Formats: sequence, C-alpha cells, structure tokens
Amino acid sequence: MLKISLPLQEPVMIFALVLVIILLAPALFRKLRIPEIIGLILAGVLVGPHGLNLLSEDLEFSIFGTIGLLYLMFLAGLEIDVRDFRKNKEKSITFGLLTFALPFGLSFLVAYTLLDFSLTASLLISSMIATHTLVSYPIVSNLGISRNRVVNVGIGGTIITDTIALLFLAVIAESAEGEINMMFWLQFIAYFSVFVFIVNWVFPRISRWFFRHYDGQSSLEYVFVLTVVFVSAVVAEFAHIEPIIGAFFAGLALNRLIPHNSPLMNRIMFIGHTLFIPFFLISVGMLVDFSILFASREILLVIGVLLVLAVASKYIAAYLTQKIFHYTVSERHLIFGLSNARAASAIAIVIVGFNMGIVHETVVNATIILVLITCLISSLVTERAGKKVAYSQKRELATTAPVEERILIPISNPQTIDQLIAFAVMIKDRSSEEPLFPITIVPDDEKAAENVVLYNNLLEKAQEHASATDHLARIISRVDTNVADGLVRSVKELGISKLVMGWHGRMSTVDFFFGTLLENLLVKTGKAVYVVKMLSPVNLIDNIHVLMPPSVEFEVGFHEWVIDVVGVSRQTSSALTFWGYSDSHDKIRGVLEEEKMEVEPTFRTAKCAHMLKVISRKLNPNDLLVVIKARKNTLSYNKDLRGIPAQLDQYFKSSNIVVVYPEQEIVYKDALDVQV
Repeated sequence: MLKISLPLQEPVMIFALVLVIILLAPALFRKLRIPEIIGLILAGVLVGPHGLNLLSEDLEFSIFGTIGLLYLMFLAGLEIDVRDFRKNKEKSITFGLLTFALPFGLSFLVAYTLLDFSLTASLLISSMIATHTLVSYPIVSNLGISRNRVVNVGIGGTIITDTIALLFLAVIAESAEGEINMMFWLQFIAYFSVFVFIVNWVFPRISRWFFRHYDGQSSLEYVFVLTVVFVSAVVAEFAHIEPIIGAFFAGLALNRLIPHNSPLMNRIMFIGHTLFIPFFLISVGMLVDFSILFASREILLVIGVLLVLAVASKYIAAYLTQKIFHYTVSERHLIFGLSNARAASAIAIVIVGFNMGIVHETVVNATIILVLITCLISSLVTERAGKKVAYSQKRELATTAPVEERILIPISNPQTIDQLIAFAVMIKDRSSEEPLFPITIVPDDEKAAENVVLYNNLLEKAQEHASATDHLARIISRVDTNVADGLVRSVKELGISKLVMGWHGRMSTVDFFFGTLLENLLVKTGKAVYVVKMLSPVNLIDNIHVLMPPSVEFEVGFHEWVIDVVGVSRQTSSALTFWGYSDSHDKIRGVLEEEKMEVEPTFRTAKCAHMLKVISRKLNPNDLLVVIKARKNTLSYNKDLRGIPAQLDQYFKSSNIVVVYPEQEIVYKDALDVQV
C-alpha cells in the first residue's frame, strides 16, 4: 500500500496536487465573480503549512515560486503599451506621481510614527502601499473601453508607480546591508547605469539579431526569451539590485520586439499563466498564517491601518487627477478601480523585505490580506464604473449587425506561410471571432489529385502557425480551372472581406502586378487585397512609410486600411509616416480621432508615384513600405500608378513591402471581363 506522510514528499504527488489546484481554484472563483488570483492564493493558504499541511516550503517548491515571480514581473514590463504612455505622458506622469507620492507619504508617516516601525521598514511598507497592479484590466478590455482616455492614463501611471516603487526597493535592500552615504549613492548610480545599459541597449540588439536569424523557430525563440529574462535577473543581482527589477526591465526591453498577437507572445502568456505564475501565487498563500489574527491585536491594527491607507490614498490620487484633467465622476472611479489592486509588485516587495529581515511575519500576513481585499474592491469598482463609462461613450453602437471580418489567405509557397499568417493576424480585428481562411487552389488538370495532397500539407502548416497565435484557421482546398476564378468564388461563398496574399518571388514585380493572377483577381472582386513581401520578421519593423495616391480618401475601403496600417504600427511600436495630399491627411486624422487611436503619425506632402525614389533613400532594412494602389476605373486611379511596379523593382528589391488595394466600387464592362 502507498504510504502518505504530510507534508507530501513525493514529487509526482506534489506536482499532481498543484495541477489540480491550478485547474479547479480559478474555475470555482470565476463562478463567484472573484478574481482568479485570490482563488490561487486562498488555495495556497488551504494546502500550506498553516492549513492542511499538504505542501511545505521546501527548496524545490520555492524555486518554482521564484520563477513565477520573475515571470510575472517580466510580463508586467512586456504588456505595457509604451506608445500609449508616450501619447499621454504628461497626464500619465502626473497621475503616476500622485498615485505614488500620496500613498507613499501617508504610509510612511503612519508606519514610522503610529505603528513604530523602523525607518527602513517604514520605507519598504510605504513602497508596498504605493505600488499597484492592473488586476482589473481584463474587465475594462471585455467592456470594450480599453481605448478610453483614463484607461491609457492609468496604464501609463502604472509604469511610473511600479518603476519608482521597485527602485525604492533596490535602495532599501542595498541600504539594509550597509550605511547610506555618498559612496553608497555613487556605487548605486554606477551599478544601476551599467545594468540599464546592458538590459536596455545590449539585450535589444542581441534580440534583434536572434529574431532575424531564427525567425519561425518557435522553441528556440521561447528559450531565448526565458534566457534574456533570467540573465537580466542575474545582471540585476550583480548590480546589487533585486532580480524582480531585472525581470521587469527585461520585459520593457523586449516590449516592441514581441507583438501582442504573435505566436511567441501567445506561448509566453500561455506557459506563464498556466504554470509559473500559479505556482508563485500558491507559494504566496502558503506564507499566510490566519492563526496570527487571533494571537494579538497588533496584526489587526496593522491590517486595518494599511487597508485604510491603501484605499484612501489611491482614491485621493484619482480624485485629484479627475479635477486636474476634468474627467467625469465615472472616469474617476474607473481610474481608482484600476489603480487600487495590490498584487505582484506588493507581494514581491514585502517578501524581499521579509527574507532580508527588514519586516516580520505580521507585515507579510497583513500584506496578503491587503491583496485579497484590494483585489476585490478593484474588481467591483472597475466593473461598475466601466459599465457607466461604456454606456456614456460618444460613439453609439450601430443598430445593424456589423460586417463580419473574414480574411482569406491564398497559400502556394511554403516559405511565405509564416509571414502571411503573421501579417493577417496583425490586421485582424481583435474582437472578431471569425477564423482565418488559408486556401489553396489546385488547377484542374491531370495532376490535380497529386497536387491536392501536396497543397494540403501547406494548409496544415498554415493551420499550425495560426493556432500558435491563438487564432482558429479554417483551411480550404479546392480544385478549379483557374486560380483567380477559384479565389473569387471562395470570396463570394465565404463572405470574405480581405485577402492577404504573398509576393510571387519567381517573376519580376511588373510581371507579377500585370500578370494574369493578380490582375484578374482585382478585376473580379472589389474586396481589399494586401500583397505582402516581408524579408525580415514583422516584429522587427522600425518605421512604416505609407504612400497614397490622390483622392484615396473617397474609396469605400479607406477607413478600413487606415485602421489596419495603424494597428500594425501600434503592435510593432514603429513610427508611422503618411506620404500624400493634405486632404487625405485630414481624413486620416479624422479616422484616428473617431476610433480614438492613440498614435501620432508624421504627415508629408507628396505626389504619389514621384516620391518612391525619395522614400527609398529613407528606408532602412527593418522599415516597411506600404503602397496604396487602386484598380482601374475607380475614384483614386490615375495613370501614374501604372509606373509603381517598375519603381518598386528598381528601388526596393531588398525592402519589406505591402501593396494595398482597398475595397473599392468597381465599374464593370461585363461580369468577368477585364476593365478598359
């Protein structure tokens, strides 16, 4: 018979128990509309040494917990929208300073004078109270108000607050081991400068080289990212800085190199949220000893005081921000809800202090309970305020059902599958639940049966790549007498709204654009067509140059392609320049304002076809040229557009190019005849 002793010692049984907790605890608390983070922490309390004593804080378990903590701080840096922060930097800095300084100052006065903590302990507790985590951000995202002005300010303020708090932690941890004098500050500044140089200058350049040379090798990419995270943590330790700061800065360093919808980001999020981070949260719960609550009044006093300070100071900061920038009451409550929850950063700070002997177990238990209560308050307030903000949005929802976005991706070359899927994912509406539609058209000849098998292998690869980005793919294989006709029939049958197709590498640009396939396709369908040639990974794009013909703003698909291009720019954190006429520029500004897209593109006046040579001199290997073209007999078509393919061949043979044919109303001479 199997002998079981408590706490469990068998690795298999320990791992099985943890997986059961990770599976059941979030599902149970989701039913109760309580944040999953609380469920995992409470599960840790239940099975920990102060609960049922099923698990102990041994070395093996603590290693997983430490990995989870570093992983969580890395994700905090990786998910921050740096572009939004730059756009709202004045407001974000103001809110960030308020939401740090008020909680920090009030907490320090109370901890040092009323609760009689030491100077170092008071500073550490104040840093913990000042920080916050965007636990309730998924609520905002689900309500569709993630572009609201206060949400962007709240995200930017999080960068300010958490960075200052973690730097305070570094100073506190270092000062706990020695005297704070001029030499200390000189050493700290020197160490920190070297650390920032390595993580923010050296690592991004190494990462660019790696992603360029190993693009598509998913396992190696993920291992490389993990290596950067933990090497950054080691570098931080050598610089006398806490490893969690190294992990956080590693996330900031890789932020623009890993697009949100990329397969790599999907793997990072999936493994972190399903394994490493739950381990950390369970290990946090195992530290809690509720029996201490009944042992003395001291812990109750500490919990009560810290809770009042934590909630009141964050509300005051939100109130002042509202008054300064003239936000509504609902927006004040929303930014308060977003900034009230303490989680990863707060727990990390207090655990570091506990391990160094700066604070005792009472503060750790008080912090854990503080996390539970503030996460509950944050979730409830954010949901209530978020609904009011959503209802009061100026832009009313359309009463008719929106047109479903469906993207068709013709596949014929195995070498371009990854780049086509990656680009399609980038321009795909995040709210759309429609799958991608990779398709192969097999010519109806004597080799059709043999080619169907060959092309099905390509489709399976496309489906695999789409799945890696957490997007469904409905693969389609059909036999037709003509590839263009097969694609057009598929567009009609499936209700396709966009086509993303590859650049034919075995023929010249002129032959490709005036050959049978693309020209016939453009004649027979007015849907948007994106012709993609990516020579470097899409996540390495630095600048996007968009060249537009006159009157492009009058086409049906103008609004759509502007959103798509800006979406690519946002996901790659690349600079965006529009080359065209002033009327087109004004319309683009209108689209950005209407969609509340927080971007600041550069506008250059240019006559379309004659500017390609000028743009070619500005284009770097990691830049992307987007050329907006037009079909014959459409509003924005002119004779100058016919010379563009030749110029692309002449000036941009080694460049990343996307040629866009927007959705347009086509004037037909006959149903399937070529236009004249």
